[in-house]
Amino acid sequence: MIFEKLEIENFGIYQGAHTVDLSVEAGKPVILFGALNGGGKTTFLDALQLVLYGKHAKCSNRAAMAYGNFLASCKNRFAPADAPVMLSLSFLHRTDNKIRRFDIERSWQVKGMEAKEKVRVLCDYQYDEHLSQYWDEFVNEFIPLSLSDLFFFDGEKIENLAHPQRSSELVKTGIESLLGLDLLSQLQIDLSQLDKRRRSGNVDQSVMAKVSTCEDEMSLHNVVISDLKKEIADLEQQTGDTKLAINKARQAVRNAGAHLIEKRDEIKFELGALEAKLKLNKAEQIKLAAGVGPLGLVTALIEQTKAQIKLETEAKQAKVLDEAINAYEAKILATLKHSGAAKEAISRVNSTMAELARGRKALTNVDCYLNTDLSIFNGLDKRIADEEKQRQHLKRNEVRLLEQQALLQKQLDTIPDYDSVQHLLAELAEHEAIYKNLLVRTQNKRQQLEQAQARNNALLHRYTNLLAQQNKDTFEQKRTIQVSEHIKKLKRTLQGFAEQLISENIERLQTLVKQKFDALGRKEQLISGLSIAPNSFEITLYDANGEPLEPAKLSAGERQLLAIAILWGLAEASGKELPTVIDTPLGRLDGKHRSKLINNYFPKAGQQVILLSTDEEIVGDYYQQLKPAISREYHISFNEQAKSSGFTPGYF
Repeated sequence: MIFEKLEIENFGIYQGAHTVDLSVEAGKPVILFGALNGGGKTTFLDALQLVLYGKHAKCSNRAAMAYGNFLASCKNRFAPADAPVMLSLSFLHRTDNKIRRFDIERSWQVKGMEAKEKVRVLCDYQYDEHLSQYWDEFVNEFIPLSLSDLFFFDGEKIENLAHPQRSSELVKTGIESLLGLDLLSQLQIDLSQLDKRRRSGNVDQSVMAKVSTCEDEMSLHNVVISDLKKEIADLEQQTGDTKLAINKARQAVRNAGAHLIEKRDEIKFELGALEAKLKLNKAEQIKLAAGVGPLGLVTALIEQTKAQIKLETEAKQAKVLDEAINAYEAKILATLKHSGAAKEAISRVNSTMAELARGRKALTNVDCYLNTDLSIFNGLDKRIADEEKQRQHLKRNEVRLLEQQALLQKQLDTIPDYDSVQHLLAELAEHEAIYKNLLVRTQNKRQQLEQAQARNNALLHRYTNLLAQQNKDTFEQKRTIQVSEHIKKLKRTLQGFAEQLISENIERLQTLVKQKFDALGRKEQLISGLSIAPNSFEITLYDANGEPLEPAKLSAGERQLLAIAILWGLAEASGKELPTVIDTPLGRLDGKHRSKLINNYFPKAGQQVILLSTDEEIVGDYYQQLKPAISREYHISFNEQAKSSGFTPGYF
């Protein structure tokens, strides 16, 4: 299937008539649309889905709105009151080994808040009344609605599909559609209805009233269960959208520095504590300065003082000993003379004694003004060294404290005023409150669903017991019992067939998803393996050591790539050649992940790939890398004068 042309008239942001050529050249599957946020990308995607699927389309802003009201809300608000709204899509599709052209047109007039659409389908340019009347059934032969998520998706929201529950639902839906298991499920339902009708037809009239009442109650509960499932699905969609809004609001808060406001008092307290530590440090340094530390600056003077003390000590000793030595020396000279010693020897001794006496005389003449002992300097050097170590330690602490003070002061200076970011914080708080409310509502709905299902099971059990109360031992009753047994066996056979079919195909899907993820990922051997549970369809990843890997441990970009790998693998396994349409294709991916998508996914995702990009995604080198695969480029821009967005050839 290949889209050829899309026509939009008075739909959403597009006032008037607009036509877009969507044909592609061989080997160039990409059609690139560029638009700013709010320019009309998502409206374009909604138009494609709405023209194909009508009331079943998964449009972005419909929520739980009634279809007629939704169509009315889609009309361009600047269009004249009597102007029609029209969507038309032309595409080529191979059917019965022949390529045919189909033109599907949906149009409606808005009256008040209601609108009723008309559908026209042309096959090979000829109006086909049967196709026009039953298009909603026929469209599933072209692109089954259950598979539409594989080919139409939003790049920013796709990360949610990497969650185990969401991915298992997607894989389950994809596999059932690919293998036709939805037909088997419907056949089982039909067999159950047949069994019920046959058994109820053979019930006594006395029991029939109770059976009828029970059937009515079961029908009501089935409606309740269906409504609850739809409400839960809508709530989950709103929860996903709100989570995305919370992430954007948090990023805006962080960009503005508002997330630091709550730390203002904490930072001020830490600054006060640092100030006290700095004062204490300064006091300790002053205390050290009053000790022996300053003496380390006059070591030369201290040495001179030590020498003076030593000299004064020797002088005092010289004064005390001088007289005794003189008398001693006189006795020695007298003894030498008396003993008849040589005059020359006596002369030399006398000369030596005179020289020693002059030395003592010089010492005795030293001026003693210190009059202290050398012991006053005992341990001084060690004390000076110890206090110097303490002083250096305090200096280092002071430098560290000052650096911390400067860093905290810088952080304090970057915190904005509360008034300037109040609106951002209020917006984030509002989104978070909505998110919590949605979680509570979803939990309540799930509990109601469990209760409704339990009640329905009880009614089914009661219904079975009522049917078993029949006592007519007739041939028809026996025949009914036999048919019922055959139906049970057939249902078991169908279930076994479905399980066998899944088991045979799930291994191929595992291989495809793993191959696609390896082609998209930038980390070698991020996951060593991948398995899909045949019953729950839950995907399990394995790290390089073969251990299970939680998807939450992957980065946001890696989860987005995993979701794309799942979609890509399912799409390839489907064997259907269908267009792939991606809104915001690069989302929040980093540079290397973007390059992987540009080179390994977009040119290979299908025969026709329509990308709806902002001016911050496929630009620069990414655009140049994708250029060889691009057939057509369009720029969607809003014209203030025309009050409408429009398509012009060429990219940004």
